[in-house]
Amino acid sequence: MEATPASVQLLPPPEPGSFAWKGLLLAILVCPMFGLIWAWAAEGAQWYFAPIVLFPILLGVVVGATVVGLVRFTQVGHRPTILLAAVLAASVAGIGPHYFSYLTAYDRAGSSMAADTAAQADVAALVRQMKPSFAQYLDAQAQRGRPLVQGYVAKGWVAWLSWAVDALLVVAAAAAVTRPALRAPYCNRCRTWYRAVRSGRMDLSMARRLAELVRVEEVGESRSFRYRLSACQRGCGPTRCELSWEEPGGALNLVQVWLDAAGRNQVVAILDEIGAGKQQTDLTGEEERS
Repeated sequence: MEATPASVQLLPPPEPGSFAWKGLLLAILVCPMFGLIWAWAAEGAQWYFAPIVLFPILLGVVVGATVVGLVRFTQVGHRPTILLAAVLAASVAGIGPHYFSYLTAYDRAGSSMAADTAAQADVAALVRQMKPSFAQYLDAQAQRGRPLVQGYVAKGWVAWLSWAVDALLVVAAAAAVTRPALRAPYCNRCRTWYRAVRSGRMDLSMARRLAELVRVEEVGESRSFRYRLSACQRGCGPTRCELSWEEPGGALNLVQVWLDAAGRNQVVAILDEIGAGKQQTDLTGEEERS
């Protein structure tokens, strides 16, 4: 076995994503539109499945996942902008079902009047005259009451409070889904998110070689060694090298270091040895079976 090369030079992690105007446009225009789409879907779904507390949380999770998908697709990395996008989209999704219910209620009223009225041309004007504002509609719904649990009907300010809690749950769930996704590193040079480019398992000897190379001293008589390399799409930023293993007591350890191009090449050389050794073992096993 070749001697382990000298330790590589470690770099600081990349800076957080910087502000970009396309990110702001995504936050204030595109994401609220998707929030409106999910609000429309929620208004239809709540007639079939709308458990208290759980329904707004599920709606927030869907909205948060949509925002994460959009920022990854558009390569927007400014974290405050992404959180703003999640809050705006979730706010629209939380309030939107009430507005779609408002529209649906008076569309049905117009259809009913059209069926019973001889002067069909005057129906639209008549409905517009009778149609209250959105706030008046919500106030009327609050006075009518909202069934909650065990036959209890929330009326007046209690109904308003329950709607506010639902909206807050949507926003909180969307933020809870979005925040962990922002922990991924971002490259401000090529403006792309980091992604895993290589990962796999290692045996103890290779793990020790790699740990020594990247100056990790915690590795002892452990097991279940894994590695993962992550880089931006163009490879212009530092490479993230992650080592994880399981301690004899069952605890999991994870170490992250950042490498320059030379350090990355040295790590890749060790990993290529792992791949070559595994391939040779597989070929030997096939020869023995044959």
